[in-house]
Amino acid sequence: MIIDCHVHMIEEKGYEDRLVKEMDKLKLDKICLLAMQPIPFWGSRAASNERLLEACARYPERLIPFGFVDLGMDPPTIVDRLFTAGCKGLKVTRTRLPYNDDRLLDYYRRAAIYGMPILFHTGTVLRTPDDKYYDVDCSRMRPIFLDRIARLFPELSLIGAHLGNPWYDEAAMTLFWNENVYFDLSGTILKRKNKEWFDQTLWWNESVMGKLAQDEGTFYANVGQHPFSRICFGSDVPIHEMAGVVEEYRALIKAMNMPEEVVRRVMGGNIERMLGL
Repeated sequence: MIIDCHVHMIEEKGYEDRLVKEMDKLKLDKICLLAMQPIPFWGSRAASNERLLEACARYPERLIPFGFVDLGMDPPTIVDRLFTAGCKGLKVTRTRLPYNDDRLLDYYRRAAIYGMPILFHTGTVLRTPDDKYYDVDCSRMRPIFLDRIARLFPELSLIGAHLGNPWYDEAAMTLFWNENVYFDLSGTILKRKNKEWFDQTLWWNESVMGKLAQDEGTFYANVGQHPFSRICFGSDVPIHEMAGVVEEYRALIKAMNMPEEVVRRVMGGNIERMLGL
């Protein structure tokens, strides 16, 4: 099963129809479709939770609704309402508080109870005319902030978007130490980074882990997984650019010579497992 974990729903007539048509063309089985704040997006505006649920109801076998939560502004009970309404996961971004702030923990606790993965924007974010209103500060969305959440709620699956751009090292080590943390490579990463960069950033390959296990005993060996075992395919682009992102992922997979099991996890298996599909 091929699942794109990062596609935005926008306020455009017939958008979901065009999206599913492109999915058929690219042989994508499912998409995690995201609502967000009503900011300018690809010439339109990001869609509300209500519009998201309407679109996903038209294609329930193809589109998976991830409801938007405005952390620190919406009451935590919004998680309960979104779950009841049919959302399978949550999307958060442009937070007014750092992701790991005590005042946000109740959102995560509720998501953990319902088994709703959370897709966190991590790193710098698109600048829009609405940023002053939303008090956007990219430093509140650093990937290291997922570390505390992952440790407090080990049953909760966290997906960090964009591998934390530009805080890649933070993202890598948060991924390394937390088995319930995942990242996607959406954005410009695959356009700018090559195999050698990924080898250095996600450094825990078999030879390195074997040496660490030999030097340090079994402690590191228990953490050892293929570096891409918890990377997820996510596009985060307009419909007409999705084919290019699919090819970028496939090119990296080929360059990294990934085992077939890891490829299956990257291209949909991770999302399939965390959503119980």
